[in-house]
Amino acid sequence: MIMDDKSKWPFLSFLFLFCVGFSDVSWAEGKSFFLDGELSFGYDDNLSKAQRERDIVEDNFAEAVIGIAYNKVLNRSSAMTLKGFISGEDYESVDALNRGTAGIEASIRWQPNFGFLAPSYKFSLTAQIDEYDYEQRDSDKVKAQLSSTKRITDRLTASLGGEYRYRNSDGSVFDTEDYRLFLNGDLMLTKSLALYSTYSYLYGDVTSTAQVQFCNGLPADDVYNLIKAATEIEEDEAFNEHFCGNWVAYRLDGQTNAITVGLNQGIGHKYAVDVSMVWASVRGDLNNDYYRRIYRATLLARF
Repeated sequence: MIMDDKSKWPFLSFLFLFCVGFSDVSWAEGKSFFLDGELSFGYDDNLSKAQRERDIVEDNFAEAVIGIAYNKVLNRSSAMTLKGFISGEDYESVDALNRGTAGIEASIRWQPNFGFLAPSYKFSLTAQIDEYDYEQRDSDKVKAQLSSTKRITDRLTASLGGEYRYRNSDGSVFDTEDYRLFLNGDLMLTKSLALYSTYSYLYGDVTSTAQVQFCNGLPADDVYNLIKAATEIEEDEAFNEHFCGNWVAYRLDGQTNAITVGLNQGIGHKYAVDVSMVWASVRGDLNNDYYRRIYRATLLARF
Protein backbone atom coordinates (compact mmCIF):
# COMPACT_ATOMS: atom_id res chain seq x y z
CA MET A 1 0.00 0.00 0.00
CA ILE A 2 3.03 2.30 -0.42
CA MET A 3 2.77 4.94 -3.13
CA ASP A 4 5.64 6.54 -5.06
CA ASP A 5 4.37 10.11 -4.71
CA LYS A 6 6.84 11.91 -2.44
CA SER A 7 6.37 15.39 -3.88
CA LYS A 8 5.72 17.05 -0.52
CA TRP A 9 8.72 15.56 1.31
CA PRO A 10 11.22 18.04 -0.24
CA PHE A 11 8.99 20.91 0.93
CA LEU A 12 9.19 19.72 4.54
CA SER A 13 12.98 19.51 4.28
CA PHE A 14 13.09 23.03 2.85
CA LEU A 15 10.88 24.27 5.69
CA PHE A 16 13.33 22.96 8.26
CA LEU A 17 16.41 24.23 6.44
CA PHE A 18 14.79 27.66 6.25
CA CYS A 19 14.56 27.66 10.03
CA VAL A 20 18.16 26.46 10.45
CA GLY A 21 19.50 29.05 8.05
CA PHE A 22 17.33 31.94 9.27
CA SER A 23 19.92 33.25 11.69
CA ASP A 24 23.71 33.33 11.51
CA VAL A 25 24.01 34.64 15.05
CA SER A 26 25.11 32.07 17.65
CA TRP A 27 22.48 31.37 20.29
CA ALA A 28 23.56 32.04 23.86
CA GLU A 29 22.11 31.06 27.21
CA GLY A 30 19.65 33.65 28.46
CA LYS A 31 18.79 35.13 25.07
CA SER A 32 15.31 36.68 25.11
CA PHE A 33 14.31 35.54 21.60
CA PHE A 34 15.29 32.26 20.00
CA LEU A 35 14.37 30.10 17.04
CA ASP A 36 14.09 26.34 17.17
CA GLY A 37 13.32 23.68 14.60
CA GLU A 38 12.83 19.95 14.25
CA LEU A 39 12.94 17.60 11.28
CA SER A 40 11.66 14.06 11.91
CA PHE A 41 11.34 10.90 9.86
CA GLY A 42 9.40 7.97 11.23
CA TYR A 43 7.31 4.85 10.82
CA ASP A 44 3.84 4.14 12.25
CA ASP A 45 2.86 0.46 12.34
CA ASN A 46 -0.86 1.16 12.95
CA LEU A 47 -1.80 4.49 11.42
CA SER A 48 -5.47 3.46 11.29
CA LYS A 49 -5.44 2.64 15.03
CA ALA A 50 -7.21 -0.59 14.10
CA GLN A 51 -7.90 -3.73 16.10
CA ARG A 52 -8.15 -6.25 13.26
CA GLU A 53 -5.15 -7.21 11.16
CA ARG A 54 -7.05 -6.59 7.92
CA ASP A 55 -7.67 -2.96 8.89
CA ILE A 56 -4.13 -2.09 9.99
CA VAL A 57 -2.40 0.43 7.71
CA GLU A 58 1.34 1.07 8.07
CA ASP A 59 3.04 4.18 6.74
CA ASN A 60 6.20 6.27 6.77
CA PHE A 61 6.02 9.95 7.62
CA ALA A 62 8.05 13.15 7.83
CA GLU A 63 7.39 16.12 10.08
CA ALA A 64 8.93 19.60 10.31
CA VAL A 65 8.40 22.13 13.11
CA ILE A 66 9.53 25.74 13.32
CA GLY A 67 9.09 27.87 16.43
CA ILE A 68 10.02 31.33 17.64
CA ALA A 69 9.94 32.01 21.38
CA TYR A 70 10.37 34.89 23.81
CA ASN A 71 11.75 34.29 27.31
CA LYS A 72 11.31 36.70 30.19
CA VAL A 73 12.64 36.38 33.73
CA LEU A 74 9.91 37.51 36.13
CA ASN A 75 11.90 37.39 39.38
CA ARG A 76 14.58 35.31 41.10
CA SER A 77 12.38 32.21 41.19
CA SER A 78 10.22 32.34 38.05
CA ALA A 79 10.26 32.93 34.30
CA MET A 80 7.81 32.77 31.42
CA THR A 81 7.98 31.84 27.73
CA LEU A 82 5.69 32.78 24.85
CA LYS A 83 6.06 30.74 21.67
CA GLY A 84 4.51 30.63 18.22
CA PHE A 85 5.01 27.63 15.96
CA ILE A 86 4.07 26.10 12.64
CA SER A 87 4.46 22.47 11.58
CA GLY A 88 3.71 20.12 8.73
CA GLU A 89 3.33 16.35 8.62
CA ASP A 90 3.48 14.34 5.41
CA TYR A 91 2.67 10.65 4.87
CA GLU A 92 4.26 8.59 2.15
CA SER A 93 1.14 6.56 1.34
CA VAL A 94 -2.03 7.91 2.97
CA ASP A 95 -1.38 11.52 1.95
CA ALA A 96 -4.99 12.50 2.69
CA LEU A 97 -3.81 12.58 6.33
CA ASN A 98 -1.16 15.22 5.59
CA ARG A 99 -1.43 18.04 8.10
CA GLY A 100 -0.47 21.68 8.52
CA THR A 101 -0.53 23.28 11.98
CA ALA A 102 -0.19 26.76 13.47
CA GLY A 103 -0.25 27.39 17.20
CA ILE A 104 0.83 29.36 20.25
CA GLU A 105 2.06 28.28 23.66
CA ALA A 106 2.45 30.17 26.91
CA SER A 107 4.30 28.67 29.88
CA ILE A 108 5.50 29.74 33.29
CA ARG A 109 8.26 28.04 35.31
CA TRP A 110 9.03 28.54 38.96
CA GLN A 111 11.23 27.09 41.71
CA PRO A 112 10.05 28.11 45.20
CA ASN A 113 13.15 26.77 46.95
CA PHE A 114 16.73 26.89 45.76
CA GLY A 115 19.13 24.01 45.91
CA PHE A 116 20.48 21.31 43.64
CA LEU A 117 17.76 18.81 44.57
CA ALA A 118 14.91 21.34 44.92
CA PRO A 119 11.98 20.65 42.56
CA SER A 120 10.85 23.08 39.87
CA TYR A 121 7.37 23.44 38.38
CA LYS A 122 5.91 24.32 35.00
CA PHE A 123 2.44 25.19 33.75
CA SER A 124 1.77 25.53 30.03
CA LEU A 125 -1.24 26.30 27.87
CA THR A 126 -1.23 25.52 24.14
CA ALA A 127 -3.75 26.34 21.40
CA GLN A 128 -3.39 25.22 17.79
CA ILE A 129 -5.24 24.82 14.50
CA ASP A 130 -4.77 21.65 12.42
CA GLU A 131 -5.65 21.64 8.72
CA TYR A 132 -5.81 18.32 6.81
CA ASP A 133 -6.29 17.49 3.15
CA TYR A 134 -9.82 16.39 4.09
CA GLU A 135 -11.88 18.79 6.23
CA GLN A 136 -13.34 15.99 8.35
CA ARG A 137 -10.22 16.01 10.56
CA ASP A 138 -9.67 19.79 10.60
CA SER A 139 -9.47 20.71 14.28
CA ASP A 140 -8.97 23.34 16.93
CA LYS A 141 -7.01 21.97 19.90
CA VAL A 142 -6.37 23.20 23.43
CA LYS A 143 -3.93 21.59 25.87
CA ALA A 144 -3.13 22.46 29.50
CA GLN A 145 -0.25 20.79 31.34
CA LEU A 146 1.18 21.00 34.86
CA SER A 147 4.42 19.22 35.76
CA SER A 148 7.14 19.04 38.40
CA THR A 149 10.80 18.20 37.76
CA LYS A 150 13.35 17.11 40.36
CA ARG A 151 16.97 16.02 40.22
CA ILE A 152 17.43 12.62 41.86
CA THR A 153 21.22 12.58 41.40
CA ASP A 154 23.66 14.65 39.38
CA ARG A 155 22.87 12.39 36.39
CA LEU A 156 19.22 11.41 36.89
CA THR A 157 16.21 13.73 36.65
CA ALA A 158 12.54 12.78 37.09
CA SER A 159 9.34 14.57 36.07
CA LEU A 160 5.73 13.99 37.06
CA GLY A 161 2.74 15.71 35.52
CA GLY A 162 -0.83 15.84 34.31
CA GLU A 163 -2.41 17.08 31.10
CA TYR A 164 -5.85 17.91 29.74
CA ARG A 165 -6.57 17.93 25.98
CA TYR A 166 -9.65 19.06 24.07
CA ARG A 167 -10.19 18.81 20.31
CA ASN A 168 -13.05 20.33 18.30
CA SER A 169 -13.13 19.07 14.72
CA ASP A 170 -15.25 19.36 11.59
CA GLY A 171 -16.11 15.66 11.89
CA SER A 172 -18.11 14.40 14.88
CA VAL A 173 -15.83 11.40 15.54
CA PHE A 174 -12.78 13.60 16.04
CA ASP A 175 -14.35 15.78 18.73
CA THR A 176 -12.33 14.33 21.59
CA GLU A 177 -11.43 15.02 25.20
CA ASP A 178 -8.92 13.17 27.40
CA TYR A 179 -6.76 13.35 30.50
CA ARG A 180 -3.16 12.20 30.80
CA LEU A 181 -0.82 11.41 33.69
CA PHE A 182 2.86 10.88 32.99
CA LEU A 183 6.15 9.99 34.67
CA ASN A 184 9.45 10.71 32.94
CA GLY A 185 13.08 9.93 33.71
CA ASP A 186 16.22 11.37 32.07
CA LEU A 187 19.60 9.73 32.65
CA MET A 188 22.79 11.42 31.42
CA LEU A 189 25.02 8.63 30.13
CA THR A 190 27.73 11.09 29.11
CA LYS A 191 27.99 14.88 29.06
CA SER A 192 26.08 14.98 25.76
CA LEU A 193 24.15 11.69 25.58
CA ALA A 194 20.89 11.16 27.49
CA LEU A 195 18.65 8.13 27.84
CA TYR A 196 15.02 8.95 28.60
CA SER A 197 11.77 7.11 29.15
CA THR A 198 8.18 8.23 29.75
CA TYR A 199 5.17 6.26 30.97
CA SER A 200 1.76 7.79 30.17
CA TYR A 201 -1.74 6.83 31.22
CA LEU A 202 -4.59 8.41 29.28
CA TYR A 203 -8.30 8.26 30.01
CA GLY A 204 -10.99 9.58 27.67
CA ASP A 205 -11.88 9.46 24.01
CA VAL A 206 -9.99 7.26 21.55
CA THR A 207 -10.56 6.98 17.80
CA SER A 208 -10.06 4.22 15.28
CA THR A 209 -10.78 3.34 11.64
CA ALA A 210 -12.09 0.02 10.26
CA GLN A 211 -13.70 -1.56 7.21
CA VAL A 212 -17.42 -2.30 7.42
CA GLN A 213 -17.65 -3.37 3.77
CA PHE A 214 -14.96 -5.25 1.84
CA CYS A 215 -13.69 -4.55 -1.66
CA ASN A 216 -15.93 -7.30 -3.07
CA GLY A 217 -19.01 -5.56 -1.69
CA LEU A 218 -19.66 -8.02 1.14
CA PRO A 219 -20.32 -6.51 4.60
CA ALA A 220 -18.01 -7.22 7.54
CA ASP A 221 -20.01 -9.44 9.90
CA ASP A 222 -17.73 -9.07 12.96
CA VAL A 223 -18.11 -5.36 13.76
CA TYR A 224 -21.15 -5.54 16.03
CA ASN A 225 -19.18 -4.76 19.19
CA LEU A 226 -17.51 -1.86 17.41
CA ILE A 227 -20.81 -0.29 16.39
CA LYS A 228 -22.42 -0.96 19.77
CA ALA A 229 -19.53 0.60 21.73
CA ALA A 230 -18.98 3.64 19.50
CA THR A 231 -20.07 6.99 20.90
CA GLU A 232 -19.79 8.44 17.37
CA ILE A 233 -19.32 6.80 13.97
CA GLU A 234 -19.04 8.18 10.43
CA GLU A 235 -17.45 7.35 7.09
CA ASP A 236 -13.70 8.01 7.06
CA GLU A 237 -13.20 10.24 4.02
CA ALA A 238 -9.40 9.97 3.98
CA PHE A 239 -9.26 6.16 4.07
CA ASN A 240 -12.10 5.79 1.57
CA GLU A 241 -10.08 8.01 -0.79
CA HIS A 242 -7.10 5.64 -0.68
CA PHE A 243 -8.56 2.16 -0.25
CA CYS A 244 -11.42 0.13 -1.69
CA GLY A 245 -14.40 -0.99 0.36
CA ASN A 246 -16.10 1.22 2.91
CA TRP A 247 -14.11 2.51 5.90
CA VAL A 248 -15.63 4.18 8.94
CA ALA A 249 -14.05 6.21 11.73
CA TYR A 250 -15.44 5.73 15.23
CA ARG A 251 -14.91 7.12 18.71
CA LEU A 252 -14.85 5.12 21.94
CA ASP A 253 -14.41 5.67 25.64
CA GLY A 254 -11.09 4.08 26.46
CA GLN A 255 -7.85 3.90 28.38
CA THR A 256 -4.34 4.06 26.96
CA ASN A 257 -1.04 2.93 28.42
CA ALA A 258 2.00 4.22 26.52
CA ILE A 259 5.76 3.91 26.99
CA THR A 260 8.31 6.07 25.20
CA VAL A 261 12.03 5.20 25.18
CA GLY A 262 14.66 7.29 23.47
CA LEU A 263 18.23 8.53 23.17
CA ASN A 264 19.22 12.17 22.71
CA GLN A 265 22.73 13.08 21.53
CA GLY A 266 23.78 16.71 21.75
CA ILE A 267 25.99 18.08 18.96
CA GLY A 268 27.69 21.28 20.02
CA HIS A 269 25.52 24.05 21.45
CA LYS A 270 22.97 24.25 18.61
CA TYR A 271 22.03 20.75 17.50
CA ALA A 272 20.86 17.40 18.83
CA VAL A 273 19.84 14.07 17.32
CA ASP A 274 17.01 12.12 18.94
CA VAL A 275 15.79 8.57 18.25
CA SER A 276 12.73 7.15 20.01
CA MET A 277 10.09 4.45 20.04
CA VAL A 278 6.52 4.76 21.37
CA TRP A 279 4.55 1.66 22.28
CA ALA A 280 0.86 2.14 23.07
CA SER A 281 -1.88 -0.23 24.25
CA VAL A 282 -5.44 1.07 23.90
CA ARG A 283 -8.37 -0.54 25.69
CA GLY A 284 -11.75 0.59 24.36
CA ASP A 285 -15.22 -0.31 25.55
CA LEU A 286 -16.53 -3.82 24.77
CA ASN A 287 -13.01 -5.15 24.07
CA ASN A 288 -12.35 -2.85 21.13
CA ASP A 289 -8.58 -2.82 21.66
CA TYR A 290 -5.53 -2.07 19.55
CA TYR A 291 -1.75 -1.68 19.76
CA ARG A 292 0.47 0.86 18.07
CA ARG A 293 4.20 1.50 17.69
CA ILE A 294 5.81 4.65 16.32
CA TYR A 295 9.53 4.90 15.54
CA ARG A 296 11.06 8.34 15.03
CA ALA A 297 14.46 9.92 14.27
CA THR A 298 14.70 13.69 14.76
CA LEU A 299 17.25 16.43 14.14
CA LEU A 300 16.77 19.40 16.49
CA ALA A 301 18.28 22.87 16.27
CA ARG A 302 18.12 26.06 18.34
CA PHE A 303 19.44 29.56 17.57
